[in-house]
Formats: sequence, structure tokens, C-alpha cells
Amino acid sequence: MKTFVCLLIAALTGTALQYAGVPHGLLLGSIVATAIVVSRFNVAPRLRFGLGYVQIVLGIATGLMFEAWDNQTVATMLPSLGLLLLCLTTQIAVAALWLLKVSAWNLKDSLLAVYPGALAAVFDLLESERASSKVIVVHLVRLLSITLLVSLCIPASAGAHVSASSPLTFITALTLLSLIALCIVLGRLLLKVGVPAPFMLTAIIASGIYVKLGLLHAFHMPQWSVDGAALILGVMIGARFREISLAELVRHGRAGLMSVGLMLLVAAAFAGVAARVLDNDPFALWLAYMPGAIETIAIVAFSGGLNVVFILTHHLLRMVVLHFAPALLVQARRWRENV
Repeated sequence: MKTFVCLLIAALTGTALQYAGVPHGLLLGSIVATAIVVSRFNVAPRLRFGLGYVQIVLGIATGLMFEAWDNQTVATMLPSLGLLLLCLTTQIAVAALWLLKVSAWNLKDSLLAVYPGALAAVFDLLESERASSKVIVVHLVRLLSITLLVSLCIPASAGAHVSASSPLTFITALTLLSLIALCIVLGRLLLKVGVPAPFMLTAIIASGIYVKLGLLHAFHMPQWSVDGAALILGVMIGARFREISLAELVRHGRAGLMSVGLMLLVAAAFAGVAARVLDNDPFALWLAYMPGAIETIAIVAFSGGLNVVFILTHHLLRMVVLHFAPALLVQARRWRENV
């Protein structure tokens, strides 16, 4: 019942902000409303399958856009993907070094704080490594900073084009259900080998394959499903404030803002270089090189009329690299324990 009330308050607040003209008000309003509710009344919304829903919905919506993806598109994107890997390495090194040397954090906390994974991957990693509260503060600052920055930079009416979807026939419904089932099964298999938050990975790849096979032709995820993902994502981000006191937020917030600011500046620098070398849109490149928050960027990019496939392909590569790295560490740790 408490979860339902919290969702209702978040939905009403987000809808009010959206109708008031606030960019991406549903997402931002649900974050603010949930943060106030959980902090003031000490409630904890229970959304057991919430993040899985967000990842599958956004993953399928992204994968369905790969219909126009061909070898030429891949070839033109490869140099930028290579720069992305260099950008990620630089972001982690610069931000971690700042926390290590200037803020006097230890090496483990510094590296955990600047891990630029997706929302669920970060939550899983922080829990498994028993991260300190200051590390959680940095990730909250990162999620909120990117969410606010991207939402305010991209008005929801910036030319978003919603394609007409084909009618939902019985065959289309069965195909969609088989796709969702496949994403869940593959995602759970990846979870067993230690890959955190794998459902968006499987949803994007599986949806792309379905499209290339000629399935789900001209089908698009309904707007209510994407709006639901935005609401749930906002509630999950806002709910994390229950674990952090105001004193901790103030004490470690400066370190969080500085580390996130450095990572965003590195992303902007690489985007500027890539724009000149590759003759591409610097803003799209900056969004592509951002350190995490793929769920937020996906929602904003969908409603902002941006090149979603280009941006999220970069984030897909980032997720593959960063999500499988913890899996390898987990497997190596299990192997050492069994020896």
C-alpha cells in the first residue's frame, strides 16, 4: 500500500510538472516527490521488478530502431566507438585521481565512486562491495546531475517525431511476448554469471535481431509504456535518498559534484575532438560519451527527437564493457575461493 501511495504521489507530481511545461517533468517530478516522501515519512517503495521493466521497455524501444542499421552505419560509427573507450578510461582515471589525491579517499572507494555503469549495475556493485555512504552519495549526485543537465538541455518538444505504429495484431502480440520472454531468460542467465543489470543489454540486442529478421515490422512501443518507465525510474532514484542523511549529502556532495563535473568535462572534450575529426554533431557525441545514466538518456533522447540509435549504441558498448568487467571479477573471486 505504501508503494502504491508513493507511486501515485510521484505520478501526480510528475504529471503536474509535465503539464506546466517543465522539460521531462514526469521523470524529474517523480524523483523530487519520492525523495521528499521517503525522507520525511521513512517509507521504502518496493519495486521488485521495476528496474527490469525499465530496462526491457527502453531496450526493446531502442532495438526496434535498428531497422535502418546497416554495415555502412556500423563502419561510420567505429571511430567514435573507439574514442568512447579512450574517453571512459580517461574519465575514470581523472575523477578517481581527484578523489584519491584531493579528497583523500582510499583507492577502493575512489574507483567505486567513479564506476560509470548503468543504474542497476551501480546499485548491484555498491551492494556487493559494501560501499560506504560517501560512495553512494557520489553516484546519487552523478545520476541527478546527468538527469537534470540532460533534461534541461533537451526540451521535450525539440522536434520529437512519433512514428505511427502498426496495429497490434494477434501475431504481433505473440512475437512481442516471445521477445520479452527471451529477454528475461537471457537476462537471468547473465545474472547467474555475475553480469549486473543485463536486461537492457539483452533487450536491445534481441530486438535488433528480431527487426533484422523482419519481425515486429513498423511496431513501436506505446507511449504509456515509456512514460511508465520514466515514472518507475524516477521513483527508484528518489528512493535512494532514504539511505542518505542530509549531513552525509552535504559533507560528501562537494566531492560528488567535482568528480561528476570532471567526468562530464572529459566527455565534452572528447566530443569536441570527435566532432571536428568525424564531422558529427558535438551535442549528440557528448550525450554518447556521458558517464552512465543510460535509462535517463534513453528517455530524454526518445522525447527530444535525437539520433537515439547513434547515442545508445555508444552506451550499449559502454554497458557491455563495464557490465562484463564485474562479472569477470566475480568469477575470478569464486575461482580463488574454490582453489
